[in-house]
Amino acid sequence: MMKKFLKGMDISSLPEHLDANEIFYDQDGEEKTAFKLLKDNGVNSIRLRIWNQPELVPESKGYCNLSDTIKMAKEIKANDMHFVLDFHYSDYWADPGQQRKPHAWDDLSFDDLVRAVYDFTYDVLNELGSQNLLPDMVQVGNEIRSGMLFPDGAVPNYENLAKLINAGISAVRNISRDFDYHIEVMIHLDQGGRFYYLKEWFDSVFAAGMEPIDAIGISFYSFWHGTFMDLRDSMKQLIERYHLPVYVVETAHPWRLCDTGHVSKELMDTAGLPAGIEEQKKSLGLVFQIAETVSGDLDTGVYYWEPLCYPAHDHGSWDENMGMLDDHGKALMGFDVYKDFSPENMPYDNIDEYMESLYAIDESELPPAGTNLIPNGDFRDGIEGFWLEKDRDDIEIICRNPEDTSPALSGDSSTGSCSKTPQEIYVSCKSNFCFDLFRDIKIEKSGKYQLSVDYRGTNTTGVKVSLYMKTISCNGEELFSKDIFPSDVRYVTHSLDAVTLPVGTLRIGIKLDTPPVFGRIRNLRLVEITA
Repeated sequence: MMKKFLKGMDISSLPEHLDANEIFYDQDGEEKTAFKLLKDNGVNSIRLRIWNQPELVPESKGYCNLSDTIKMAKEIKANDMHFVLDFHYSDYWADPGQQRKPHAWDDLSFDDLVRAVYDFTYDVLNELGSQNLLPDMVQVGNEIRSGMLFPDGAVPNYENLAKLINAGISAVRNISRDFDYHIEVMIHLDQGGRFYYLKEWFDSVFAAGMEPIDAIGISFYSFWHGTFMDLRDSMKQLIERYHLPVYVVETAHPWRLCDTGHVSKELMDTAGLPAGIEEQKKSLGLVFQIAETVSGDLDTGVYYWEPLCYPAHDHGSWDENMGMLDDHGKALMGFDVYKDFSPENMPYDNIDEYMESLYAIDESELPPAGTNLIPNGDFRDGIEGFWLEKDRDDIEIICRNPEDTSPALSGDSSTGSCSKTPQEIYVSCKSNFCFDLFRDIKIEKSGKYQLSVDYRGTNTTGVKVSLYMKTISCNGEELFSKDIFPSDVRYVTHSLDAVTLPVGTLRIGIKLDTPPVFGRIRNLRLVEITA
Protein backbone atom coordinates (compact mmCIF):
# COMPACT_ATOMS: atom_id res chain seq x y z
CA MET A 1 0.00 0.00 0.00
CA MET A 2 1.12 3.54 -0.67
CA LYS A 3 2.24 5.52 2.35
CA LYS A 4 -0.32 8.00 3.68
CA PHE A 5 0.51 11.47 4.97
CA LEU A 6 -2.52 12.83 6.82
CA LYS A 7 -2.76 16.60 6.72
CA GLY A 8 -5.11 16.91 9.65
CA MET A 9 -6.89 19.44 11.79
CA ASP A 10 -8.81 19.13 15.04
CA ILE A 11 -11.92 21.27 14.56
CA SER A 12 -13.97 19.97 17.48
CA SER A 13 -15.14 23.48 18.42
CA LEU A 14 -16.57 24.22 14.97
CA PRO A 15 -20.24 23.72 16.07
CA GLU A 16 -19.76 26.41 18.73
CA HIS A 17 -18.23 28.80 16.19
CA LEU A 18 -21.03 28.17 13.73
CA ASP A 19 -23.64 28.76 16.43
CA ALA A 20 -21.95 32.15 17.00
CA ASN A 21 -22.44 32.94 13.28
CA GLU A 22 -18.72 33.19 12.64
CA ILE A 23 -17.67 33.46 8.99
CA PHE A 24 -14.52 32.08 7.35
CA TYR A 25 -12.56 33.50 4.43
CA ASP A 26 -9.71 32.15 2.34
CA GLN A 27 -6.47 34.10 1.84
CA ASP A 28 -8.01 35.98 -1.08
CA GLY A 29 -10.86 37.20 1.12
CA GLU A 30 -13.51 34.94 -0.43
CA GLU A 31 -16.12 33.62 2.01
CA LYS A 32 -15.99 29.84 2.39
CA THR A 33 -17.73 27.23 4.48
CA ALA A 34 -15.39 25.65 7.00
CA PHE A 35 -15.07 22.34 5.17
CA LYS A 36 -14.69 24.05 1.79
CA LEU A 37 -11.86 26.16 3.20
CA LEU A 38 -10.09 23.10 4.57
CA LYS A 39 -10.65 20.92 1.52
CA ASP A 40 -9.38 23.62 -0.86
CA ASN A 41 -6.19 23.89 1.18
CA GLY A 42 -5.34 20.18 1.16
CA VAL A 43 -6.66 19.10 4.56
CA ASN A 44 -7.52 15.39 4.26
CA SER A 45 -8.20 14.30 7.84
CA ILE A 46 -10.34 15.64 10.68
CA ARG A 47 -9.97 14.87 14.38
CA LEU A 48 -12.87 15.27 16.80
CA ARG A 49 -13.03 14.90 20.57
CA ILE A 50 -16.05 13.42 22.31
CA TRP A 51 -17.05 13.98 25.93
CA ASN A 52 -19.48 11.77 27.84
CA GLN A 53 -22.06 14.23 29.21
CA PRO A 54 -20.72 17.74 28.59
CA GLU A 55 -24.11 19.21 29.42
CA LEU A 56 -23.25 18.51 33.08
CA VAL A 57 -20.30 20.93 32.94
CA PRO A 58 -21.39 24.56 32.39
CA GLU A 59 -18.03 25.57 30.91
CA SER A 60 -18.46 23.10 28.04
CA LYS A 61 -21.79 24.64 27.01
CA GLY A 62 -22.84 21.10 26.12
CA TYR A 63 -20.60 20.84 23.03
CA CYS A 64 -18.55 17.81 21.91
CA ASN A 65 -21.39 15.42 22.64
CA LEU A 66 -22.61 12.54 20.47
CA SER A 67 -25.04 14.75 18.56
CA ASP A 68 -22.26 17.15 17.55
CA THR A 69 -20.06 14.20 16.61
CA ILE A 70 -22.73 12.77 14.29
CA LYS A 71 -23.29 16.13 12.56
CA MET A 72 -19.57 16.66 12.07
CA ALA A 73 -18.99 13.07 10.94
CA LYS A 74 -21.56 13.55 8.19
CA GLU A 75 -19.56 16.53 6.88
CA ILE A 76 -16.30 14.58 7.13
CA LYS A 77 -17.71 11.68 5.13
CA ALA A 78 -19.37 13.98 2.59
CA ASN A 79 -15.96 15.54 1.94
CA ASP A 80 -14.26 12.14 1.67
CA MET A 81 -11.90 12.89 4.54
CA HIS A 82 -10.13 10.55 6.96
CA PHE A 83 -11.76 10.67 10.42
CA VAL A 84 -10.11 10.39 13.87
CA LEU A 85 -12.32 10.19 16.97
CA ASP A 86 -10.74 11.09 20.32
CA PHE A 87 -12.46 9.62 23.40
CA HIS A 88 -11.63 11.73 26.48
CA TYR A 89 -13.69 9.52 28.83
CA SER A 90 -14.68 12.62 30.75
CA ASP A 91 -17.49 15.16 30.72
CA TYR A 92 -14.92 17.86 29.95
CA TRP A 93 -11.19 18.25 29.25
CA ALA A 94 -8.85 15.35 29.91
CA ASP A 95 -5.12 16.03 29.75
CA PRO A 96 -1.96 15.23 31.76
CA GLY A 97 -3.04 17.45 34.64
CA GLN A 98 -6.62 16.22 34.85
CA GLN A 99 -8.26 12.95 33.92
CA ARG A 100 -11.61 13.36 35.64
CA LYS A 101 -14.15 10.57 35.54
CA PRO A 102 -17.52 11.34 33.97
CA HIS A 103 -20.00 12.24 36.69
CA ALA A 104 -22.02 9.11 35.96
CA TRP A 105 -18.98 6.93 36.72
CA ASP A 106 -17.90 8.55 39.99
CA ASP A 107 -19.10 5.78 42.29
CA LEU A 108 -18.40 2.73 40.14
CA SER A 109 -16.21 -0.11 41.34
CA PHE A 110 -13.09 -0.72 39.27
CA ASP A 111 -14.64 -3.70 37.47
CA ASP A 112 -17.73 -1.63 36.66
CA LEU A 113 -15.50 1.24 35.50
CA VAL A 114 -13.76 -1.09 33.04
CA ARG A 115 -17.14 -2.19 31.77
CA ALA A 116 -18.30 1.42 31.46
CA VAL A 117 -15.31 2.24 29.22
CA TYR A 118 -16.20 -0.68 26.98
CA ASP A 119 -19.92 0.12 26.86
CA PHE A 120 -19.49 3.85 26.19
CA THR A 121 -16.92 3.24 23.43
CA TYR A 122 -19.02 0.51 21.84
CA ASP A 123 -22.30 2.43 22.05
CA VAL A 124 -20.87 5.61 20.48
CA LEU A 125 -19.24 3.68 17.65
CA ASN A 126 -22.31 1.51 17.16
CA GLU A 127 -24.46 4.61 16.70
CA LEU A 128 -21.97 6.02 14.20
CA GLY A 129 -21.80 2.68 12.42
CA SER A 130 -25.58 2.50 12.08
CA GLN A 131 -25.37 5.74 10.06
CA ASN A 132 -22.28 4.76 8.01
CA LEU A 133 -20.19 7.31 9.90
CA LEU A 134 -17.52 5.17 11.53
CA PRO A 135 -14.12 6.78 12.19
CA ASP A 136 -10.98 5.46 10.54
CA MET A 137 -9.00 5.78 13.76
CA VAL A 138 -9.96 5.90 17.44
CA GLN A 139 -7.97 7.37 20.30
CA VAL A 140 -8.53 5.47 23.53
CA GLY A 141 -8.01 8.40 25.90
CA ASN A 142 -6.51 11.84 25.44
CA GLU A 143 -2.90 12.63 26.51
CA ILE A 144 -2.93 9.76 29.01
CA ARG A 145 0.74 9.80 30.06
CA SER A 146 -0.36 10.46 33.66
CA GLY A 147 -3.11 7.85 33.32
CA MET A 148 -6.87 8.09 32.86
CA LEU A 149 -10.02 8.04 34.95
CA PHE A 150 -8.31 9.16 38.16
CA PRO A 151 -7.66 7.78 40.67
CA ASP A 152 -8.27 4.23 39.42
CA GLY A 153 -6.15 4.48 36.28
CA ALA A 154 -3.46 6.90 37.46
CA VAL A 155 0.16 5.93 36.88
CA PRO A 156 2.18 4.22 38.20
CA ASN A 157 -0.68 1.70 38.52
CA TYR A 158 -0.08 0.48 34.98
CA GLU A 159 -2.03 -2.73 35.48
CA ASN A 160 -5.24 -0.83 36.14
CA LEU A 161 -4.46 1.56 33.33
CA ALA A 162 -3.88 -1.31 30.88
CA LYS A 163 -7.24 -2.86 31.81
CA LEU A 164 -9.06 0.40 31.17
CA ILE A 165 -7.30 0.94 27.84
CA ASN A 166 -7.95 -2.67 26.83
CA ALA A 167 -11.67 -2.17 27.43
CA GLY A 168 -11.64 0.64 24.88
CA ILE A 169 -9.50 -1.34 22.45
CA SER A 170 -11.81 -4.34 22.73
CA ALA A 171 -14.85 -2.20 21.93
CA VAL A 172 -13.14 -0.80 18.82
CA ARG A 173 -12.10 -4.27 17.63
CA ASN A 174 -15.60 -5.64 18.12
CA ILE A 175 -17.19 -2.75 16.22
CA SER A 176 -14.70 -3.26 13.40
CA ARG A 177 -15.80 -6.89 13.21
CA ASP A 178 -19.51 -6.14 13.53
CA PHE A 179 -19.50 -3.58 10.72
CA ASP A 180 -16.67 -5.10 8.68
CA TYR A 181 -14.94 -1.71 8.76
CA HIS A 182 -11.27 -1.40 9.66
CA ILE A 183 -10.71 1.06 12.52
CA GLU A 184 -7.19 1.67 13.79
CA VAL A 185 -6.48 2.18 17.49
CA MET A 186 -4.18 5.00 18.56
CA ILE A 187 -2.75 5.77 22.00
CA HIS A 188 -2.02 9.47 22.49
CA LEU A 189 0.49 11.01 24.92
CA ASP A 190 1.83 14.51 25.48
CA GLN A 191 5.57 15.30 25.52
CA GLY A 192 6.14 14.45 21.88
CA GLY A 193 9.71 15.74 21.95
CA ARG A 194 10.81 13.73 24.99
CA PHE A 195 11.40 10.11 24.13
CA TYR A 196 12.51 9.15 27.64
CA TYR A 197 9.01 9.87 28.99
CA LEU A 198 7.28 8.07 26.13
CA LYS A 199 9.54 5.00 26.25
CA GLU A 200 9.03 4.54 29.97
CA TRP A 201 5.26 4.82 29.59
CA PHE A 202 4.87 2.46 26.63
CA ASP A 203 7.32 -0.10 28.04
CA SER A 204 5.42 -0.06 31.34
CA VAL A 205 1.91 -0.31 29.92
CA PHE A 206 2.82 -3.01 27.40
CA ALA A 207 4.48 -4.99 30.21
CA ALA A 208 1.27 -4.55 32.23
CA GLY A 209 -0.72 -6.24 29.47
CA MET A 210 -1.95 -3.53 27.12
CA GLU A 211 -3.24 -5.09 23.89
CA PRO A 212 -1.53 -4.36 20.57
CA ILE A 213 -2.31 -0.99 19.03
CA ASP A 214 -2.03 0.36 15.49
CA ALA A 215 -0.49 3.79 15.97
CA ILE A 216 1.10 6.20 18.43
CA GLY A 217 -0.16 9.77 18.67
CA ILE A 218 1.84 12.55 20.27
CA SER A 219 1.28 16.19 21.13
CA PHE A 220 4.04 18.61 20.20
CA TYR A 221 3.85 22.26 21.15
CA SER A 222 7.32 23.78 20.87
CA PHE A 223 6.67 26.02 23.89
CA TRP A 224 5.91 22.95 26.06
CA HIS A 225 7.29 19.74 24.60
CA GLY A 226 10.94 20.20 23.66
CA THR A 227 12.80 21.49 20.62
CA PHE A 228 12.13 20.63 17.01
CA MET A 229 15.27 18.48 17.12
CA ASP A 230 13.80 16.70 20.13
CA LEU A 231 10.64 16.00 18.14
CA ARG A 232 12.65 14.52 15.28
CA ASP A 233 14.73 12.31 17.57
CA SER A 234 11.71 11.22 19.63
CA MET A 235 9.64 10.19 16.61
CA LYS A 236 12.59 8.34 15.12
CA GLN A 237 13.21 6.36 18.31
CA LEU A 238 9.50 5.60 18.83
CA ILE A 239 9.29 4.13 15.33
CA GLU A 240 12.48 2.11 15.79
CA ARG A 241 11.42 0.73 19.17
CA TYR A 242 7.73 -0.04 18.61
CA HIS A 243 7.50 -0.44 14.81
CA LEU A 244 4.33 1.62 14.71
CA PRO A 245 3.27 4.71 12.75
CA VAL A 246 3.65 7.91 14.77
CA TYR A 247 1.34 10.89 14.24
CA VAL A 248 1.63 14.41 15.63
CA VAL A 249 -2.07 14.67 16.53
CA GLU A 250 -1.74 18.05 18.22
CA THR A 251 0.44 21.01 17.37
CA ALA A 252 -0.01 24.78 17.16
CA HIS A 253 1.92 28.03 17.11
CA PRO A 254 0.68 31.55 17.99
CA TRP A 255 0.34 34.03 15.15
CA ARG A 256 0.77 36.97 17.54
CA LEU A 257 1.31 37.87 21.18
CA CYS A 258 -1.43 39.71 23.03
CA ASP A 259 -2.38 40.33 26.64
CA THR A 260 -5.39 38.02 26.47
CA GLY A 261 -3.67 35.38 24.33
CA HIS A 262 -3.00 31.79 25.27
CA VAL A 263 0.79 31.99 25.56
CA SER A 264 3.06 34.68 26.98
CA LYS A 265 6.36 36.02 25.71
CA GLU A 266 8.12 34.23 28.58
CA LEU A 267 6.67 30.92 27.46
CA MET A 268 7.49 31.61 23.81
CA ASP A 269 11.12 32.27 24.71
CA THR A 270 11.48 28.48 24.92
CA ALA A 271 9.81 27.77 21.58
CA GLY A 272 12.64 28.35 19.11
CA LEU A 273 10.43 30.56 16.96
CA PRO A 274 8.67 33.69 18.25
CA ALA A 275 4.97 34.34 17.80
CA GLY A 276 4.06 35.59 14.34
CA ILE A 277 2.11 34.82 11.18
CA GLU A 278 5.19 33.82 9.20
CA GLU A 279 6.58 31.96 12.21
CA GLN A 280 3.38 29.91 12.47
CA LYS A 281 3.94 28.81 8.88
CA LYS A 282 7.59 28.02 9.59
CA SER A 283 6.66 25.96 12.66
CA LEU A 284 4.11 23.93 10.71
CA GLY A 285 6.59 23.38 7.90
CA LEU A 286 9.14 22.05 10.36
CA VAL A 287 6.71 19.63 11.98
CA PHE A 288 5.40 18.40 8.60
CA GLN A 289 8.91 17.83 7.25
CA ILE A 290 10.11 16.11 10.41
CA ALA A 291 7.14 13.72 10.41
CA GLU A 292 7.55 12.86 6.72
CA THR A 293 11.31 12.41 6.91
CA VAL A 294 11.55 10.18 10.00
CA SER A 295 8.56 7.94 9.18
CA GLY A 296 10.17 6.13 6.26
CA ASP A 297 7.62 3.82 4.63
CA LEU A 298 5.14 4.10 7.53
CA ASP A 299 2.04 6.28 7.48
CA THR A 300 2.24 9.53 9.40
CA GLY A 301 0.52 12.88 9.68
CA VAL A 302 0.23 16.21 11.49
CA TYR A 303 -2.89 17.77 13.04
CA TYR A 304 -3.24 21.43 13.95
CA TRP A 305 -5.29 21.79 17.11
CA GLU A 306 -8.29 24.10 16.73
CA PRO A 307 -7.28 26.24 13.74
CA LEU A 308 -10.77 27.59 12.96
CA CYS A 309 -10.93 30.20 15.68
CA TYR A 310 -10.42 33.94 15.81
CA PRO A 311 -11.15 36.59 18.41
CA ALA A 312 -14.93 36.83 18.60
CA HIS A 313 -17.76 36.09 21.00
CA ASP A 314 -15.47 35.62 24.02
CA HIS A 315 -14.65 31.97 23.33
CA GLY A 316 -11.41 32.05 25.34
CA SER A 317 -7.71 32.83 25.24
CA TRP A 318 -6.83 30.21 22.60
CA ASP A 319 -8.94 32.04 20.04
CA GLU A 320 -7.01 35.27 20.56
CA ASN A 321 -3.77 34.08 18.97
CA MET A 322 -3.53 30.31 18.46
CA GLY A 323 -5.82 29.64 15.49
CA MET A 324 -5.00 29.94 11.78
CA LEU A 325 -7.38 32.83 11.08
CA ASP A 326 -6.82 36.54 11.61
CA ASP A 327 -9.05 38.97 13.52
CA HIS A 328 -11.62 38.89 10.72
CA GLY A 329 -11.70 35.15 10.05
CA LYS A 330 -9.34 35.28 7.07
CA ALA A 331 -6.98 32.33 6.52
CA LEU A 332 -3.34 32.93 7.44
CA MET A 333 -0.35 31.82 5.39
CA GLY A 334 0.06 28.67 7.50
CA PHE A 335 -2.61 27.12 5.27
CA ASP A 336 0.01 27.16 2.48
CA VAL A 337 1.84 24.34 4.27
CA TYR A 338 -1.25 22.14 4.02
CA LYS A 339 -1.82 23.06 0.38
CA ASP A 340 1.74 22.81 -0.89
CA PHE A 341 3.53 20.20 1.23
CA SER A 342 4.54 16.89 -0.30
CA PRO A 343 7.58 14.60 -0.13
CA GLU A 344 8.70 16.25 -3.36
CA ASN A 345 8.09 19.77 -2.06
CA MET A 346 9.73 20.12 1.37
CA PRO A 347 9.90 23.60 2.95
CA TYR A 348 13.53 23.32 4.12
CA ASP A 349 16.61 22.32 2.13
CA ASN A 350 18.85 21.99 5.19
CA ILE A 351 16.41 21.45 8.02
CA ASP A 352 19.00 20.28 10.59
CA GLU A 353 21.10 23.41 10.21
CA TYR A 354 18.01 25.60 10.39
CA MET A 355 16.68 23.90 13.55
CA GLU A 356 20.03 24.27 15.29
CA SER A 357 20.06 27.99 14.51
CA LEU A 358 16.78 28.52 16.38
CA TYR A 359 18.20 27.69 19.80
CA ALA A 360 21.27 29.89 20.16
CA ILE A 361 21.93 30.40 23.86
CA ASP A 362 21.44 33.91 25.23
CA GLU A 363 24.07 34.44 27.91
CA SER A 364 22.87 37.94 28.77
CA GLU A 365 20.44 36.93 31.54
CA LEU A 366 22.44 36.65 34.75
CA PRO A 367 21.35 36.57 38.39
CA PRO A 368 21.45 39.87 40.25
CA ALA A 369 24.90 40.86 41.49
CA GLY A 370 25.67 40.93 45.19
CA THR A 371 26.00 38.61 48.15
CA ASN A 372 23.51 35.76 48.34
CA LEU A 373 21.65 36.05 51.66
CA ILE A 374 20.21 32.50 51.49
CA PRO A 375 22.37 30.01 53.42
CA ASN A 376 23.09 26.97 51.23
CA GLY A 377 21.26 28.64 48.34
CA ASP A 378 23.70 26.92 45.98
CA PHE A 379 22.77 23.50 47.47
CA ARG A 380 26.39 22.56 48.21
CA ASP A 381 24.97 20.70 51.22
CA GLY A 382 21.94 19.26 49.46
CA ILE A 383 18.75 20.61 51.02
CA GLU A 384 20.23 21.05 54.48
CA GLY A 385 18.49 24.00 56.14
CA PHE A 386 15.45 23.75 53.86
CA TRP A 387 12.03 22.34 54.60
CA LEU A 388 10.35 20.08 52.12
CA GLU A 389 6.64 19.44 51.69
CA LYS A 390 5.41 16.88 49.17
CA ASP A 391 2.19 15.01 48.58
CA ARG A 392 3.69 11.67 47.52
CA ASP A 393 6.35 9.35 48.91
CA ASP A 394 7.55 8.29 45.46
CA ILE A 395 8.83 11.73 44.40
CA GLU A 396 12.51 11.41 43.49
CA ILE A 397 14.69 14.20 44.89
CA ILE A 398 18.37 14.07 43.97
CA CYS A 399 21.29 16.40 44.59
CA ARG A 400 23.73 16.26 41.68
CA ASN A 401 26.14 18.10 39.42
CA PRO A 402 24.16 20.60 37.30
CA GLU A 403 26.34 19.76 34.30
CA ASP A 404 24.62 16.37 34.15
CA THR A 405 22.06 16.96 31.38
CA SER A 406 20.57 13.47 31.49
CA PRO A 407 16.93 13.27 32.60
CA ALA A 408 17.74 9.99 34.34
CA LEU A 409 18.24 10.24 38.10
CA SER A 410 21.78 9.98 39.37
CA GLY A 411 23.98 11.29 42.13
CA ASP A 412 23.68 11.37 45.89
CA SER A 413 20.39 11.44 47.71
CA SER A 414 19.35 14.87 48.87
CA THR A 415 19.19 13.50 52.40
CA GLY A 416 22.90 12.85 52.31
CA SER A 417 25.88 15.13 51.77
CA CYS A 418 26.63 16.53 48.32
CA SER A 419 30.08 17.44 47.11
CA LYS A 420 31.20 20.88 48.25
CA THR A 421 30.58 22.50 44.88
CA PRO A 422 27.41 24.21 43.67
CA GLN A 423 24.77 21.60 42.96
CA GLU A 424 21.27 21.30 41.58
CA ILE A 425 18.19 19.68 43.07
CA TYR A 426 16.58 17.31 40.58
CA VAL A 427 12.90 16.50 41.20
CA SER A 428 10.83 13.96 39.32
CA CYS A 429 7.79 11.73 39.74
CA LYS A 430 5.89 9.18 37.67
CA SER A 431 2.55 10.57 38.85
CA ASN A 432 0.96 14.00 39.27
CA PHE A 433 2.63 15.58 42.28
CA CYS A 434 3.16 18.65 44.47
CA PHE A 435 6.60 19.65 45.79
CA ASP A 436 7.48 22.70 47.89
CA LEU A 437 11.08 23.47 48.88
CA PHE A 438 11.46 26.46 51.23
CA ARG A 439 13.29 27.98 54.19
CA ASP A 440 13.02 30.99 56.51
CA ILE A 441 15.74 33.62 56.76
CA LYS A 442 16.15 36.81 58.78
CA ILE A 443 16.08 40.20 57.09
CA GLU A 444 18.42 42.28 59.26
CA LYS A 445 17.66 45.67 57.73
CA SER A 446 14.82 47.07 55.69
CA GLY A 447 15.58 47.68 52.04
CA LYS A 448 14.95 46.53 48.50
CA TYR A 449 15.59 42.86 47.76
CA GLN A 450 15.30 40.54 44.79
CA LEU A 451 14.79 36.76 44.72
CA SER A 452 15.93 34.66 41.77
CA VAL A 453 16.46 31.02 40.82
CA ASP A 454 17.91 29.09 37.91
CA TYR A 455 15.33 26.57 36.69
CA ARG A 456 15.33 23.98 33.95
CA GLY A 457 12.54 21.47 33.46
CA THR A 458 9.69 20.00 31.52
CA ASN A 459 6.59 21.90 30.55
CA THR A 460 3.21 20.61 29.42
CA THR A 461 -0.49 21.11 30.03
CA GLY A 462 -1.10 21.53 33.75
CA VAL A 463 2.47 22.34 34.85
CA LYS A 464 2.71 25.10 37.44
CA VAL A 465 6.06 26.18 38.88
CA SER A 466 6.17 29.16 41.25
CA LEU A 467 9.03 31.11 42.80
CA TYR A 468 7.86 32.91 45.91
CA MET A 469 8.74 34.78 49.07
CA LYS A 470 6.49 35.62 51.98
CA THR A 471 6.99 38.08 54.80
CA ILE A 472 5.96 36.77 58.21
CA SER A 473 5.27 39.23 61.02
CA CYS A 474 2.86 40.04 63.80
CA ASN A 475 0.95 42.12 61.25
CA GLY A 476 0.28 39.04 59.12
CA GLU A 477 1.80 37.73 55.92
CA GLU A 478 2.42 39.21 52.49
CA LEU A 479 3.10 36.97 49.49
CA PHE A 480 5.18 37.81 46.42
CA SER A 481 5.26 35.16 43.68
CA LYS A 482 5.96 34.56 40.02
CA ASP A 483 4.98 31.70 37.75
CA ILE A 484 7.92 30.11 35.96
CA PHE A 485 7.53 28.90 32.38
CA PRO A 486 10.04 26.04 32.24
CA SER A 487 12.42 25.21 29.44
CA ASP A 488 14.37 21.97 29.33
CA VAL A 489 16.55 23.31 26.52
CA ARG A 490 18.71 25.19 29.03
CA TYR A 491 18.71 26.76 32.46
CA VAL A 492 16.91 30.10 32.62
CA THR A 493 17.22 32.63 35.45
CA HIS A 494 13.83 33.70 36.82
CA SER A 495 13.52 36.70 39.17
CA LEU A 496 10.79 38.31 41.20
CA ASP A 497 10.49 42.05 40.86
CA ALA A 498 12.58 43.81 43.50
CA VAL A 499 10.47 44.66 46.55
CA THR A 500 11.02 46.62 49.75
CA LEU A 501 11.11 44.29 52.74
CA PRO A 502 10.93 45.15 56.47
CA VAL A 503 13.18 43.74 59.17
CA GLY A 504 11.87 40.33 60.15
CA THR A 505 11.37 36.77 58.95
CA LEU A 506 11.12 36.00 55.25
CA ARG A 507 10.13 32.64 53.78
CA ILE A 508 11.55 31.92 50.32
CA GLY A 509 10.85 28.89 48.18
CA ILE A 510 9.96 27.21 44.93
CA LYS A 511 6.87 25.09 44.40
CA LEU A 512 5.86 22.58 41.72
CA ASP A 513 2.26 21.45 41.20
CA THR A 514 2.38 19.34 38.10
CA PRO A 515 1.80 16.21 36.01
CA PRO A 516 4.70 13.73 35.71
CA VAL A 517 7.69 15.87 34.73
CA PHE A 518 11.17 16.67 35.98
CA GLY A 519 12.44 19.95 37.42
CA ARG A 520 16.01 21.10 38.02
CA ILE A 521 16.66 23.83 40.59
CA ARG A 522 19.95 25.62 41.25
CA ASN A 523 21.32 28.91 42.51
CA LEU A 524 18.45 30.14 44.69
CA ARG A 525 19.50 33.73 45.52
CA LEU A 526 18.26 36.66 47.55
CA VAL A 527 20.29 39.84 47.17
CA GLU A 528 19.93 43.38 48.37
CA ILE A 529 19.53 45.91 45.57
CA THR A 530 21.63 48.91 46.51
CA ALA A 531 21.67 50.92 43.28
